[in-house]
Amino acid sequence: MPDVKRDEVGRRVFLLKQQRSVEGAIAIIRSAQGKKWNDISEEDVGSLRQMLEELWMQADRETWKSYSFSRLTLNDIRVIIQIGYSLKNGMLTKKDAQNQLSEIFGRTTSEK
Repeated sequence: MPDVKRDEVGRRVFLLKQQRSVEGAIAIIRSAQGKKWNDISEEDVGSLRQMLEELWMQADRETWKSYSFSRLTLNDIRVIIQIGYSLKNGMLTKKDAQNQLSEIFGRTTSEK
């Protein structure tokens, strides 16, 4: 078995935690949206996933846990998807995208 450096193991664990957290968030969003979820294309789900990955990386774990993904409206989801496309197309900076995501998700915190 090849010798794997500790930093590589750490990187893999980090990515696995991120993927699990993001997929869990998407499952909650999908469940909360019910039949409306069917109006979201696979490409749009990919953009949503990318934005959730960005959010997960920028937020500390306690903040991530405080987000109530079930409180997102269909309009919130469409805005998040659009932020993803705007970032991808260079129409938004990463910082601006992060600020917009923080604003949207800040409204969903379970502390309210």
